Amino acid sequence: MKPRPSKLRRRLGLEWAGVALFASLIIVALSWWNSLSSFDNLVYDQVSDMNRPAPPTDILIVAVDEDSLSQYGKWPWSRTRHIELFDQIAEAKPRAIAFDILMSEPGDTQTDQDLAEAMARNINLYVPLHFVIPGSDGAKYDIKKPIAPIEKAVSGVGHVNLLFDADGAVRHTTLCFGKENGGKPWLHLMELVYRGVYGQQSPAFERLERCSKPLLMPYSERASFSSISFAAIANGEVPPGFLEDKIILIGATANGLGDRHPVPLGDGGTLAGVEIMANMLGAIIRDDFIVPMPFWQQILLALIPTWILLAGFWRWRPRTTLLVSLSLIAGVLLTSALLLSLRIWFAPGSALLGIALVYPIWGWRRLQATSDFMDEELQTFHESKIDIPVVSKSPGPVDVVTGQAEELTHAIAHMRDLRRFISDALTNLPDPMFVTDLQGKVKFVNKLAQTGVEDGAQDHELNDMLRRFVSPEDLSDVKEYLAMKMLPAEQDFVDFTSQKGEVFAMRRAIVQSDEGEHRGYIHYLADITELANAAQEREEVLELLSHDMRAPQAAILALLESQEPSDARNRIESHARRTLALADNFVGLARIKSSEFTGEDVLLSELVSEASDSLWPLAKTRDISCHIDDQSDGAFVLGEPSSLHRSFVNLLDNAIKYSPDGGKINVTLRRISLDNIDYVSAEIVDQGKGISAAVLGNLFERFASDDSGSKGTVKGAGLGLNFVAAVIERHGGSIRAENIKERKDRSGGACFTILLPIAPDPED
Repeated sequence: MKPRPSKLRRRLGLEWAGVALFASLIIVALSWWNSLSSFDNLVYDQVSDMNRPAPPTDILIVAVDEDSLSQYGKWPWSRTRHIELFDQIAEAKPRAIAFDILMSEPGDTQTDQDLAEAMARNINLYVPLHFVIPGSDGAKYDIKKPIAPIEKAVSGVGHVNLLFDADGAVRHTTLCFGKENGGKPWLHLMELVYRGVYGQQSPAFERLERCSKPLLMPYSERASFSSISFAAIANGEVPPGFLEDKIILIGATANGLGDRHPVPLGDGGTLAGVEIMANMLGAIIRDDFIVPMPFWQQILLALIPTWILLAGFWRWRPRTTLLVSLSLIAGVLLTSALLLSLRIWFAPGSALLGIALVYPIWGWRRLQATSDFMDEELQTFHESKIDIPVVSKSPGPVDVVTGQAEELTHAIAHMRDLRRFISDALTNLPDPMFVTDLQGKVKFVNKLAQTGVEDGAQDHELNDMLRRFVSPEDLSDVKEYLAMKMLPAEQDFVDFTSQKGEVFAMRRAIVQSDEGEHRGYIHYLADITELANAAQEREEVLELLSHDMRAPQAAILALLESQEPSDARNRIESHARRTLALADNFVGLARIKSSEFTGEDVLLSELVSEASDSLWPLAKTRDISCHIDDQSDGAFVLGEPSSLHRSFVNLLDNAIKYSPDGGKINVTLRRISLDNIDYVSAEIVDQGKGISAAVLGNLFERFASDDSGSKGTVKGAGLGLNFVAAVIERHGGSIRAENIKERKDRSGGACFTILLPIAPDPED
């Protein structure tokens, strides 16, 4: 039966859904409006500062620096200065030139024409245009192009507009800008330079669906590009070979010229516009622009850590949740850094805020739901029939939740005491007991039922537990009983034997909830071993009295009534001795079962010799000899002399009984070691015809017999061998019987092998 969710779980489920929806909407909204751009920019600046790319070695900045201003005077200069510069550069034949100085205002006509001619003498020379935003008369922008002579003289005109982030720093750029009258867009000046040098579009331009899409520029270290003064080249101080095959960027770098802008470098300073152009050209050449992650991917990646935390709220403890939250924050930052190394920018702000929001909000809503639930449960508890003492409130001010917790703690302590009382009562029951659910899984066991189960019994299948407990012969009966419907108490039980030989009566009862709902079963195993043993012994006594002891007496009466008394005396004596032997063995078995073992050191070779000597008169009448070969080095065993003596007498008596006249009985004593334990082995071999195969398997049981009718073999045993086996087992040893077919110079016969542990050395 599937358990119904509690009120608290349903309430927490609703609260959880509300928190999840709220946090997800916040993350989407923050990402949509880029509300955390300041934080994201801070993270970007710090992470990108750890991996600055090296600048291309063929880019050279010709700088309008302080030294040039000191020589040529206040800016702007006469355009003749630029003519001198371009004449010097033309002789060096560089690969391309970008002139990052606007020439949108006309000057002296002849000078402008001379400048255009000087520019025309340089190949791959590109000049900038500028977009004024907003434009005049309601236009989005106005275009400030270079003057006509220059525009015609150069290889191309490209835009140099900068994109400023909310904090005023230049992090982004575009490879094109706008469209003039619906035509093609204006390419960036650096894209034109790349095409002039390499004769093709840049790889970054080819990948973009829209060339106006903003890209993030990876800045090289400050002052890492090669640079030379404008005045040094214009004055002819630089040899032409220094400029050969260079990509020359000409622009103002001196302070006060209005062309310095904040950039995301670690020192927080500014770069000149021409230096920003150099960094952009380096990114185009290296093809390592940083691409902002697409919006839907940004949203998905920002939601993942929040939803991981939300899912964990149902499984983790508060301490684990806190550690996971901190780990997720570190993971988000690490993910952002790793993606940035792959030239992908993931803004982590919304993801981090989602984690920071959902953790306290869930804590608040869970606490509120738990507080309301405790109020309801405590009220129900007080209205129940269980007597709970009134809680004395703690001194000092206490908040609502703490007060509820104290009251709940007291109620739980009371229920814990009650549960402990019930648990102790069940645990210490004198017989095994299982409590199972409706699916047959064990939910509670007492000590006796759990014995021998190393991994604990809880949540095991009852059938698996019983398979370890019940003997294989009775297991099917027990399973059949469990599959039956409940019967009246006087009929609802089954008897079985355990794997240890104990006998149990199994009963069961139904477990119900407070509402009367069926929840499981109690299975109680009453130990009736003593009753079963008493019943078995009663049957054995009756069998002994009714058959084995009655038969010799009946034979005596028959002999007395017979007409041939010639050998009656001998037969009566034989039957009487048989009756006495049965009685002695029966009493001996009873004494062994009822008395404690009291052993002493016994020299086994001497004991066997005494047993053999006691039977010498019987053996002599049939000319049977007994030979003892002692190879035990005088080994002692810890034993009871009387019972051991009688056991060896029984074995030797059987050997004499079944040996042919004139036969020989061999007794061999040896020391052997098995599993690091030292034993004395006593082997008794006769020259009879052996033991009947039908009896050999159960020879040491009471009244074993063979009805096959074979002659000359051991066909049965009364209590003698059963007594011997009981004595040997009592001494911690073992006995084995077998038939010997051929052994060197003798044939046939039965062999009994007894193993007894050697007595420990008193000094040990």
